[in-house]
Amino acid sequence: MRLRAFAVVLLMFSGWCAAASPLADLTDAIAARLLLMNDVARYKWNHAQPIVDPEREAALLERATADAVALGLPEAYARRVLAAQIEASRTLQLKLFATWRSEQQPPFPGVPDLAAVQRPGIDGATHRLLEQLKASLCSLTQDDARTAIETPPTSLADQPAAWSIAIAALWSVPDESCPH
Repeated sequence: MRLRAFAVVLLMFSGWCAAASPLADLTDAIAARLLLMNDVARYKWNHAQPIVDPEREAALLERATADAVALGLPEAYARRVLAAQIEASRTLQLKLFATWRSEQQPPFPGVPDLAAVQRPGIDGATHRLLEQLKASLCSLTQDDARTAIETPPTSLADQPAAWSIAIAALWSVPDESCPH
């Protein structure tokens, strides 16, 4: 009986996954990565660390671009999209810091360690974003793509600037990426 119930749940889940649109999955992946920046900002706030770290950002961009190319994404396009994710993350963190400064926010309790916990999570979220980008590449060239993605998800409704930055580079899909 348990095996049958598991099979039913598995079939329901696989049907649900198949029904999701590539653009919705990409939106979810971008949002998931951006939402990780809340704890990154809390950690940096607690430890008086700067938001901007050009060397780390450059290394992340190189590593993630290599990952994107390995997935089959065009290098220059992937680099633009990834650079936009980094800029969006920075924008979100800067806005949070400005709010916390104005509120004289004390240190946050229970913030996960940046190096041991958060960065591996960000790397995983970046990889998932790249997988969804690859899966939705041709969908991004459709007329209704911009409308489907331009509004931030509810979880980021208070971060429209970061969302706009995160999606800005999506529309420059190279012509050779999708057969017409």
